[in-house]
Amino acid sequence: MKKILAFVGIVSLLFFSCSKKEQGKEQMAAGFPDIKVDIKGDSMVYGLVCDGTTDSVIVLWPFTGDPVVYDCIDAHDNHRIIGKPSIGDWVGIIRDSIDTTVVAMAIDLDQLKGTWTYPVIPVMKDLQHMSPRMQKRMMADMPDSIKNTFMVPREYGFTLKRAHQAQAVGYVRSTSTLQSDSPVEYPKVKRYVQWHMLNGRLILVSADMKPTEGPDIDAPVEVKMDTLDFVYMDNDSLIMTQNGVRIGFHRKESAMEANKEANKAQAKIDSIKKQER
Repeated sequence: MKKILAFVGIVSLLFFSCSKKEQGKEQMAAGFPDIKVDIKGDSMVYGLVCDGTTDSVIVLWPFTGDPVVYDCIDAHDNHRIIGKPSIGDWVGIIRDSIDTTVVAMAIDLDQLKGTWTYPVIPVMKDLQHMSPRMQKRMMADMPDSIKNTFMVPREYGFTLKRAHQAQAVGYVRSTSTLQSDSPVEYPKVKRYVQWHMLNGRLILVSADMKPTEGPDIDAPVEVKMDTLDFVYMDNDSLIMTQNGVRIGFHRKESAMEANKEANKAQAKIDSIKKQER
């Protein structure tokens, strides 16, 4: 038994060390220092789903203490069970404010992890934001059929990982010259670095360098937080709202695959621009 415990301890130590190294690599690759965000006021209870869980009860083994049986009939009827909690899944629950043995909302956080994307359509630039070359072409009344060739959708979104690490989806490679010649523009991709839960809501933390005059390797980092509310989740679909706007996400294999598709879309636009030069 002592040998087994020692082995488990060594494996845990190695796993923690590797996780910290990988986390550091991701942050260095993004060009940001170790971002620390303190989320306060969260009243959710977290734990693992145990045997005995059904559509009417959730048996939760919290990270401290013994398993607890929670009534979830009302939450199930009110569509406030987000995902399909299975035995061994990491979940977070919000207890009823009056009866703490009743679940008001439950979210399967293991099911939430992964890459989620939604389609984004570009918008036409204002003339003043176009290059002189493109302004002349637009003033010549570019046909709608040509304009539509530039309206190529991209996939935006995020990847949620272990240890509350997050990554943005939607980055593309394109030269500044081709971008300035494009009559369309896409929303800026946010640099997500972390995710957290707060009373049944998803908090996405993004970080970016504040604009400064001239090169500055010590430029201050601007940290922002997006708050999203859950509507529905299954294996492949996730519906959330942000500032009252409903967003439908689809699960992707990985952020790399999603970004590869975004680069294919951008390559299509670049090809059109090169042909028309």
